[in-house]
Amino acid sequence: MSTCSIRWRSSGGRGEWEYVPADSLTDHAIEVSFDPLGITIPAEVMARKVQGKPRLRKLEKDNRNKLHLPALVMAVCRLPEPRRQDLDNTAHFPLRDKSFLIDAMDFDIVDMNAGVATLAPLRVSIMHSGYVINLEDRLTAIAKDVADLTPIESEFPALADAIRGHYAEVMKGVNSASIRTVATKFNTESAAAFGDTNAGSADEVLKYQKLPESEIEEAITGKEGRILTRIHSYRERDRAFVAKVKKHRKKLNGKIPCEACGLDPLTTYGAEGERCIEAHHRIPIQELQPDSVTREEDIALICASCHRIVHSRYPCLTLDELIALLNETG
Repeated sequence: MSTCSIRWRSSGGRGEWEYVPADSLTDHAIEVSFDPLGITIPAEVMARKVQGKPRLRKLEKDNRNKLHLPALVMAVCRLPEPRRQDLDNTAHFPLRDKSFLIDAMDFDIVDMNAGVATLAPLRVSIMHSGYVINLEDRLTAIAKDVADLTPIESEFPALADAIRGHYAEVMKGVNSASIRTVATKFNTESAAAFGDTNAGSADEVLKYQKLPESEIEEAITGKEGRILTRIHSYRERDRAFVAKVKKHRKKLNGKIPCEACGLDPLTTYGAEGERCIEAHHRIPIQELQPDSVTREEDIALICASCHRIVHSRYPCLTLDELIALLNETG
């Protein structure tokens, strides 16, 4: 199975979309397969060469009731609405409607037949950041919510209604701005229930909300950021996962030094020194997707001292910021 990307390009002030590789979709209409939800939606978009450049064009360019391909995928995935202009060269987290710009969206090319290309969304990257959202994880999380709304219904009935409304609109199988309307409704109700999280699965966030307060949560005041901080903390303390990461890194390098200050506790303290090394999420708390799968590459192994400094403020220091701080102090 081959892949392609849809990329934003500045043009005429409001930007336009190109597809790469340049010949991957030419002269094909696009439809999108949202496999975890069991629905395929015609995007009502055509891939064409325009003055030799690969471009995506809406079939009805002036019809505001039809979403462009990236906007359609974002709405189906219950993600905030991206903006169309690069207004201030920034992205703001957690993402909110029109607070960010899409850099690229990647797809599997599932099928190409009779002038129609069927694409399955994989991930989207946010411009002016290193933030990448796994869309497969996102769609799976949405399907999980829909499969059993009982836990959500009992505590947040308005949120459950928003989930039903979004799912019903998506299952019509039609590209419509109404999908954006119900996606925004979900995000509004989710923020009212949990704060700004960019959560895909309300059920997943509900489970974290019921966990005891985490040790790094004491520094967080008010509702905003609390759920993300709790999720971040508990994932870093997942002993089984952290043990797997340590074992793999040790196998590759023969040791597991702190990725910030360079301390090699195995050399300094012997076998017991491994306890000094802790797991830290590379993804800043405010950019965390609560229902995304934590992968090994998401984890940095740092010493306990560096870990405390990382979590000395909110949002927590990134690994690069910590390394820069260490370099400044000599």
